[in-house]
Amino acid sequence: MAIASMVLVLLGSEALSRYAFPRISQIESRITSDEREVMSMHPARPDSIPTILLAGNSLLLRGLEYPKIREDMVPHARVFRYVIENTEYLDWYYGLHHLFESGVRPSTVVLCLNLGQTVSSQTLGDYSARHLFGISELLPLAHDAGMDATQTSELVLAHWSAFYASRATIRNFVLNKADPPYAAVLHELADRSKRPVPPDEDLVAKARGHLRAMQQLCARYGVQFVLLIPPSLSHTNDLLASAADAEHISFYYPLQAGSLGPEDFRPDKNHLNEKGAAVFTVAIERCLQTQLSKASK
Repeated sequence: MAIASMVLVLLGSEALSRYAFPRISQIESRITSDEREVMSMHPARPDSIPTILLAGNSLLLRGLEYPKIREDMVPHARVFRYVIENTEYLDWYYGLHHLFESGVRPSTVVLCLNLGQTVSSQTLGDYSARHLFGISELLPLAHDAGMDATQTSELVLAHWSAFYASRATIRNFVLNKADPPYAAVLHELADRSKRPVPPDEDLVAKARGHLRAMQQLCARYGVQFVLLIPPSLSHTNDLLASAADAEHISFYYPLQAGSLGPEDFRPDKNHLNEKGAAVFTVAIERCLQTQLSKASK
């Protein structure tokens, strides 16, 4: 009886995570919707308009007016967004590999990451295992992220189980609804956590290696890769631009440090507010239109 009850609880939790949670969580609903649209991006015919995939994390989510850019780019290109918060280089390297292996073929991938996220060897882990990776990406990802056998087995379980992959997201959702002030304090503490900063030359060297690998991955599947460098109040992303330039990798850096002030950012000083997002969206559109104009000549 106890075993049967446990099985029913587990099956119920899995069903709720797969079908109910995406309906009540705006974040989960948005990610599921983005994923569904992106998976429909099949190889374009020679006579069709270009397709552009804008991928990234919360820096892109908060900095992009997605409905506006989709509308403004018609009929020159079809723009798709795929955003998952807290993702970094490894998430998108193996995430794009899985998308390409699944038959997804945008004309161009525009990946939005800052310097720290580009050089990072960390990963969102379980959540990415469910939403970004296929089963064939799990072992290489675990190796590159330095995971042990337990962490690797958790990735495999998360890939197959929506409940296991989303358990932290569900916990945060419940906490935000039950005690918003306490949840806000926890988020603020998490945002303030800092990683050790290596010397500039080490950062540039690692960024060059990661960008080179991303470029080679996209080229292998006939997809153009472009790095989108987000606005920042510091000059750290200048190092990222120099790394991309050294590797001859296409990049957009439309709003360099000093282009926007503190009044254009949210209180965390990392994410753009509505005013800053409006400026950044126009800047991205300008970059895309310039690229498309050059390609048509």
